[in-house]
Amino acid sequence: MKQPLVSCLCCTYGRPLILGEAVKCFIDQDYENKELIILNDQTGVNLSIEGNPDNVHVYNYPIRFTSLGAKRNHIWRLGKGDYFCIWDDDDLYTPFRIRESLEIIQQYPTYDIVKATDAVMSVNNSNYKWTNNLFHSQSIITKRYMENTSYKEISTGEDAEFEKNAKIYNAKIFPRFWYIYRWGLGVHHVSGISDQKKTWAKSLEFKPYQEVKGDIIVKPKFQNDYWNDIKKGLIRQ
Repeated sequence: MKQPLVSCLCCTYGRPLILGEAVKCFIDQDYENKELIILNDQTGVNLSIEGNPDNVHVYNYPIRFTSLGAKRNHIWRLGKGDYFCIWDDDDLYTPFRIRESLEIIQQYPTYDIVKATDAVMSVNNSNYKWTNNLFHSQSIITKRYMENTSYKEISTGEDAEFEKNAKIYNAKIFPRFWYIYRWGLGVHHVSGISDQKKTWAKSLEFKPYQEVKGDIIVKPKFQNDYWNDIKKGLIRQ
C-alpha cells in the first residue's frame, strides 16, 4: 500500500541557523513520503537549502504577510499532502514524529487533528523538562479539515481559533515524545505577547533578523547534540 504524502508546514522569518535545525529534523524522519514546505516572507532575503533536497520546497515571498494567521492560510495551500504537520522553524522534532502521528490519525479517521499529551520544553537549549501543553506546533491535521477551516488573521491565538471546531485526539505516548518546544535562543516567539499587533511588529526587532540579508544558504544541521542533552536532562528530573 502506498504511503500517504505528509506535508510539513514551516513558516520562517529571519533566523536561518535555527531553520537549518528544523530542516535537519525533517530530513532525519523515518517516514519516506514527506515534503517540507518553507515559507519565508522576509523582504530582500532569498533562502535556499544546502544540497537542494528534492522534498524540501522553499517559497520566498517578496512582501511580508499581515499576520501569522494569514501566513498559515497561505502555506498549507502550497503543500500537496494528504495530511499536514505543523513544523515550526524554532523547535525540534524527534525522528519518528511524522510516522507515529500519522499511524494514530489513520487509526482514528473521524478525528481532524492528533496531538500528543506530553512534550519536552527547554530554555536556551537547557533545562529540559516535561510539559503537558497540547501545542498546535506538534499537530498532524487531515486535508479534510484544512480545506474547510481557516486561521483567523491574527498573530496570537490563531491556532486556538483554528482548532476551535476540530475533533482532536490527544495521544498518550509518554515517555516517548514528538516535539521539543524551545524558548529563548535570542529570538522572539510570536506567542509571547498578548497584543497581536505588537507581536507581529516585535519580530522585526530581534538581532538575527537585522543580520540576515540577501541570498542565504540554509545548512541542515544541529548546533548541539540535542538528543543526548535531552536524555540527560530528563533523567535528572
